[in-house]
Order: sequence, then C-alpha cells, then structure tokens
Amino acid sequence: MVRIAKVLGTDELFGYLRKYHIELDPRFKDLLGQQSRKRWEQFIQTENQHLVGPEALDLLDQLLRYDHQQRLTAAEALQHPYFYPVVKEQSLTNSDNNTVSSGNSTAR
Repeated sequence: MVRIAKVLGTDELFGYLRKYHIELDPRFKDLLGQQSRKRWEQFIQTENQHLVGPEALDLLDQLLRYDHQQRLTAAEALQHPYFYPVVKEQSLTNSDNNTVSSGNSTAR
C-alpha cells in the first residue's frame, strides 16, 4: 500500500477512505506519511519511451485509481483508444480471412 501511495499520492487515498467511511489503521497513516501524486511522464525512460504515447498514459491513469467507481472496468478499458490499432488490425485480418473464405467457397 505504501508503494501505491507513493505513486498515486495520499490525498486521493484519504479522500477515498473518507468517501466510503473506511478507517485506516493508525500504523498505516504513519507509514504512508504525506505523498504527492506522481505524473505518469516521470516513469518514461529511454528504454520504454517507444511504448508510451498519450493514449497509454490516459489508459494507465484511468485504470490506476483508488476509487473503484472511477476506475475503468475491463470492458471499458478494452474500448479505450489505446487499443484502437489492435482492434483495427484484427478487423482487417478478419476481413481478409472472410474474403479468402468467400473466395474459396465460390471456387468450388
């Protein structure tokens, strides 16, 4: 939990706890301290920058939330623009497969 709070910050964590009337063990309050939310861009490095774009950061931001009511569901996440290239490629592949299948049936 401490590692998560170091990334997502404690303000949102404490807001979540208040919203849902959850009491945090006092020992955790001491361990957590006061953490500010880190910007996702801070995690981009030379090794991973080719994998990261605005859509990836937006998806990450919408998935990594304390509040389950604000967090994307799996189905919602799959509809996120980050996955549009995959969906487009799959639809093209399926379209090509259907064309080949149709072509085979008429050749008989």
